[in-house]
Amino acid sequence: MKHLKFSLVLFILVLCAGSLRAEIPFKVVRGGQDTVYNKNHTLICITEPGNLAIINDTQVKVLPTGAFGIELQLKEGDNTIEISLFKNKMREIREIYIYYSPNKPIVPEKTMTLSQARNIIDKSTLQERLLYVTSKEGAYLQYGDGDDRLGGSKISYVDTGIVFKVVGAIGDLYKVQLSQNRFAYLPMEYAALSEKINSTVNTGSWYVSNAGKYDRVRISLPEKLPYSSWSELDPTTICLDIYGAMNNSNWITQMANLQEIDYVDLRQVESDVLRVIIKMKNKYQWGYSVKYEGTNLVIDVKHAPELSLRGMRIGLDAGHGGSASGAVGITGVKEKDINLALVRQVQRVLEEKGATVILSRQGDEDLTMTERKKIFKDNDIDLLLSIHNNAGGSALVSPGTSTYYKHLSNRDLAATMLNRLLEMGFSNYGLVGNFNFSLAAPTEYPAVLLEVLFMSCIYDEAKLAEPANQKMIAKQVLLGLEDYLTKVDESMVNDNPKAKSKKKKR
Repeated sequence: MKHLKFSLVLFILVLCAGSLRAEIPFKVVRGGQDTVYNKNHTLICITEPGNLAIINDTQVKVLPTGAFGIELQLKEGDNTIEISLFKNKMREIREIYIYYSPNKPIVPEKTMTLSQARNIIDKSTLQERLLYVTSKEGAYLQYGDGDDRLGGSKISYVDTGIVFKVVGAIGDLYKVQLSQNRFAYLPMEYAALSEKINSTVNTGSWYVSNAGKYDRVRISLPEKLPYSSWSELDPTTICLDIYGAMNNSNWITQMANLQEIDYVDLRQVESDVLRVIIKMKNKYQWGYSVKYEGTNLVIDVKHAPELSLRGMRIGLDAGHGGSASGAVGITGVKEKDINLALVRQVQRVLEEKGATVILSRQGDEDLTMTERKKIFKDNDIDLLLSIHNNAGGSALVSPGTSTYYKHLSNRDLAATMLNRLLEMGFSNYGLVGNFNFSLAAPTEYPAVLLEVLFMSCIYDEAKLAEPANQKMIAKQVLLGLEDYLTKVDESMVNDNPKAKSKKKKR
C-alpha cells in the first residue's frame, strides 16, 4: 500500500510537470565515476535547497544546504542511476552510468608469479628481480641483519597481511624496502610469497574516540601499509611511522571524552613517511596495540586500571621449562625450577592482595615465546613480570641483581623493581634498557624482566634454593609493584589536579 501511494504521488508530480522542462541546478560531488570496484556505492549530489530529488524511485531528502545522497547496491556490470529533480512545476531527469567490477585490476608492474619466485630465491642474494612477500602472524621487523642468542634487534611487531617489497636476502632474513629511504629486515619464517604489490598511497580522515577500555585512533587507508611504533617520555607520546603514506588527511576528528589521549597530530617526515603523534594526558602508559581492521589502521591506547593490586590482572612468566633448563648451578640446581618456585611465591602474595594472576606455565613445560605471548595477550593482562636467574662470571662472587626493559615507557617500572630487590643486600648489576627479549617486546602492556641472582655463583645458588629466601624475594617483588602503582597514582593527580585518584581504598 505504501509503495502504491508513493507511485501515485510520483505519477501526479510527473503529470503536473508535463512538458515544463528546464535546467535545474545539479552537481554530482561524489560517486560519479565511470568504473568502480565496490558493490556498496555512495552517491552524493547538490541541487537548490527546497527541490525534490528522487533516485531510482526512492525519494531522497534534500538538506537545507542543497546536498542529498544515497547508498546504492550495484549489480556486476553496467548500472544506470536515474536522478529526477523537481522544482515547482519543473522536472529534470539526469542519468549516471556506472560499471561495477568486483575485481580491481593490479597496477601493471614487472613482477613474478609465485612459481617463478620460488625458482629464483637464493637466501644469500636475490639478484635484480622484483619480489613481494606478505607478513604472517607474529611477524616483526629488525633494524639490521645482526643476530645473537636473543635474535636480531627488533623495531616492532606488525600485523598480518602487509605487503613488503623484497630487495635482498641475508641468511634467513629478507631485506625489505619500507619507503624510498628506509629499509628493514623481516624473518623469512614470518613471510609468505605474494603476487600482490605495494605502492605509495594517500591517507584519509582520522577519528579519535573512547572505545570503552581504550582510546582509539582510526586512520583511513586504501591498503595495508608497513609501520613501526615507539614511545617518548617528555612529553609522554606514542609515535608511529606509516611507510608509503602521503598525507591527504585533511581532518582529525577528536571526541571530547578521551581518557588517556590528550590530542593527536601528524607530520609528513619524508615524502612517503607519515608520522602519527599521540600526546598522552598522563606520564605513565598502560600499553597500546596497532592493528588493521580491513585497511583502516587502528591504534588502541589502553585505559589505566584501578591502581590497586586488587582486581588487577598480573602476568607472571617463569623463564625456561621443559627441555630448556636455563642456567645450571654448581650443585645441579636448574634455573627453570628456581624460576617456577619464585613465580609460585609471587603468585601467592599477589593473590593474597586480590590480584588475578596469569601464568605462562603451570609446571615443567616446553613453551615457545610465541605461545607465552599469546597466553598473556589472550588474557588481557595489565602488567607482566618475567622471572629469570643469570649465569656467568666467578663462582665465588655474585655480580648481583638486575632488571630489564625494551620500551622506554617501561623504564620506571624496571627501576622501581630493581630498587626493591637491592634492599635485600644484593649487588647492583644494572638497569638494562632496549633489551631485545621477546617477552619484553609487546606494547600491549608494561613488561619487565627480572634476573634475580646468578645460578653460577655458589652463594646465589644456595640463596635461591632456600624456600625462606624465595618468600623474601616474592615480598620485595610485591613491594616493588605497590611502589609503582603509588607512583602512577600520584603522577596522574599531579598531571591533572582535577582528576580523582584512581587508587582503590584497601
